[in-house]
Amino acid sequence: MSTLDGITFTQQLKEALTEIVQANSDTDNATTLQSILNESTASIPLNAITIAKSLAASDETLQKLNESLKSTQLIFTKTKKVEQTAVYAKRINKLKLKEQEREYNGLTKNINHKVEDDATLSSMMYAATVGANMIVAPISIGVLMYFFAGRLFSFMIPDYAPLPGKVNIPGMIAGVLGGVSMLFIEMILFVIRNHEMDRFVTKKKKKGKNKNPFGYDAKSAERTFEG
Repeated sequence: MSTLDGITFTQQLKEALTEIVQANSDTDNATTLQSILNESTASIPLNAITIAKSLAASDETLQKLNESLKSTQLIFTKTKKVEQTAVYAKRINKLKLKEQEREYNGLTKNINHKVEDDATLSSMMYAATVGANMIVAPISIGVLMYFFAGRLFSFMIPDYAPLPGKVNIPGMIAGVLGGVSMLFIEMILFVIRNHEMDRFVTKKKKKGKNKNPFGYDAKSAERTFEG
């Protein structure tokens, strides 16, 4: 918003107003006009022109004043209301955005916004657990079979006795066979677990395709009524 400050104070206008003041120096309006002229720099208020026209004694003086006004322009100044209006509009826009966000959150409150940040970490931990199990289990069974191989062979072969200070070859063989057997067992269990997990994930994905963003599944919500 802008307000009218006055008109441009040209040299021609200044001369015309000064001439009117000098011709009417003994009047109060002339004194008022003179004070306005002393205060004016780039612009002059419109009430000064009104006073000057009332003081113009002759048509020649009034015509000269009108001629000087032709080269002038109106001067407007912006008020603080412009800044206040901009701040108000910005505030209203911010409130509208908050209201839209509130309505959107109300419409989508049934949607699962939870982000599974630990999905990758859980997968890595599962793979590490399976790998460690496939390493530790065969080694444990191998060590167990190695130390108890002597008694096992003594039970099966009465004349068998390990030589002191020598490597227990039968125990070593029994440990290797036990470790390899446990490794095969762990591999079979790993394949079975992965197969079951893949089947469950595939089934879950197929079931979730028909759901809309609000968790409604038309197929699972169907009801059969008997007449």
